[in-house]
Amino acid sequence: MAQTCESCQSIDVREWARRGYLRPNQRFSWSWSDGGGPCGSITVRIGPHPVPGEVVLRFRPRGTAGGRSRSLEQRVSISWSRCHLGGRRTFIRNTCGRRAAKLYDAAADFFACRHCCGLAYASQQLCTRDRLISSARKIRMQLGGGPSLFDPFPDKPRGMHRSTYERLRARAQASEARSFSFLIGSLHRHCPQ
Repeated sequence: MAQTCESCQSIDVREWARRGYLRPNQRFSWSWSDGGGPCGSITVRIGPHPVPGEVVLRFRPRGTAGGRSRSLEQRVSISWSRCHLGGRRTFIRNTCGRRAAKLYDAAADFFACRHCCGLAYASQQLCTRDRLISSARKIRMQLGGGPSLFDPFPDKPRGMHRSTYERLRARAQASEARSFSFLIGSLHRHCPQ
């Protein structure tokens, strides 16, 4: 099975922007944990002129924690685009030229977008039936219910528009119906009468 985005350490420039870390001349540390213990960290330095800004990532490659290890430095550009209803969206300009909100450490010695790292999302590796079940569960939990498809469908959350609720409910029920038809088809193939 191929490596997935979820299995790699990543940096999310949107999270940095939300936390106010992208101010000129800012310096901060970012770390990851695995099973409660630290498994990596980087130091980030924001350039003096952030529009378009340059960010310097300083980190040690994975697998070099003990003994003598070299520290690597990677420069990435940050750009912003205006949102249709106001505000702005932050992106990292990857070395391949793509704009990305996240960069991944799949290669262990540099950060790159998921396309350059050859990463897929875990959901892309699921079979169609499992993807449909996952979609229905996600909608149920979004509406305040549990993940079980056998529980009653959750009521409309307070403050949600009726049309939004009905749209989500229809999407979840369609996913559930298709997943059950895949399951029944699978049972007929494996258990002929």
